[in-house]
Amino acid sequence: MNRTASCVVLLLLGAAVVKVCLTGQYLRYVKAGLWPFLLLSGVVVLVLAVANRHRQPRVAWLLVVPVLALVVVAPQPLGSYAAGNSGTALVESDEYPPLPGGDPVRVTVLDYASRAVFDEGRSLGGRRVVLTGFVARGPGGENLLVRMILTCCAADGRPVKVVLDGVVPAEPDTWVEVVGTYRAGSVVDGVNGESIPFLAVESVKVVPEPQRPYE
Repeated sequence: MNRTASCVVLLLLGAAVVKVCLTGQYLRYVKAGLWPFLLLSGVVVLVLAVANRHRQPRVAWLLVVPVLALVVVAPQPLGSYAAGNSGTALVESDEYPPLPGGDPVRVTVLDYASRAVFDEGRSLGGRRVVLTGFVARGPGGENLLVRMILTCCAADGRPVKVVLDGVVPAEPDTWVEVVGTYRAGSVVDGVNGESIPFLAVESVKVVPEPQRPYE
């Protein structure tokens, strides 16, 4: 690859990274907190492209493929297929502070599931809660509400699952907002043997996919 071509490839790569940062599309790849580092890396690549003075091997043309994918294709976030093949992820805490005010109170799927399993719902105090996630099917055909959580990027995404005890008029991968209350009991996740808690459903509303699909 000649110097001009290598510069073009680097410019495309840097521009693609900057684009996904400025449009919010990066949230489909990495956690929100990594935005400044990702943007900085894109800018650095653009600077390198301008300053490039060396010949590159022909294999560098392969960089064009992921670049074009970033620019042209908007990837879908991890959904029910990924959730069905991964065990539910829970985070145990030494203490669970009181829920904030409001009725119903909005909480994350991870917070609700952790309180329901490890605190047996005591810190939920019978409060009505609002959870947002996508619909999936459980090990026994149950309707699940799922939200994926990331440690760093989509490659390490793990699902947090809650069994929806009630009528759920939505197909898998549909994003919904569920109002409900804690219900004792759980089912066993067949993937990793962890507990999937219940939520007694009061209402279900179909909503657009959020800008930040991962918790």
